[in-house]
Amino acid sequence: MTYVAMKKWYEFHGFPAPKIFSATTMFIYHSLNESRENDGYGGINIDPFADIYIFDLGGIILFSFDGVNKFFKEELNLADWSLQLSFTTGGTLQYNGQYFSIKWETPLSEKIYFFYFFGMNALTGASYQLNDEEAISAGFGLRAKNLEVVRQTERQYDLKTTWNFGFFYDKNNSLMTSIFFSGLTDYFCNINIYPGIIKYKNFSPGPWCIFHRNGNVIFGVSTVYAPGFGLTFN
Repeated sequence: MTYVAMKKWYEFHGFPAPKIFSATTMFIYHSLNESRENDGYGGINIDPFADIYIFDLGGIILFSFDGVNKFFKEELNLADWSLQLSFTTGGTLQYNGQYFSIKWETPLSEKIYFFYFFGMNALTGASYQLNDEEAISAGFGLRAKNLEVVRQTERQYDLKTTWNFGFFYDKNNSLMTSIFFSGLTDYFCNINIYPGIIKYKNFSPGPWCIFHRNGNVIFGVSTVYAPGFGLTFN
């Protein structure tokens, strides 16, 4: 989906060869992400190879077919519900993560949908269509808690998980508000309000907040124009 969305963005702004620009953009940002994530490791490492050359490349090929795009758009209502990337005073990135949602109509009612939220973690639940534009969704699942080294020479880890719950409000399948609760210590509660809810003239900020179990709080604000900015309160 990311490939298709960026391709349409390049098309809208008049770029030549939008498919090439979109694929190149994906390759560059994912390569930079994997480089930082692996922190100079030079041994056997399956993760970045699989992410870039199997999942990314496979996704580009798959979503190059109109029938596939139509199925995911009209039948599954696939949407990008990623977080709001922000920089903090400590020089760290917070609230960055790529997530997607699927809402598949059930035979129970035209208003009730099977709901699946996935990315860096996964939630399964239900979605209820309030009217022609608005919907609420809720899901429960697992998320990563920590990684334990199994074999350092081959970059193998054992993933420990914990519970995770999310509630969402969207308009025309565009996420407007979300709140998460989890078994994590550092990210016990996350509240996320996207631009479009709070408005002042032509300015619409997107505030977000992270609560830790030890009482620490990270508060940030994002905009549609640039990455957001956050502050940590102890």
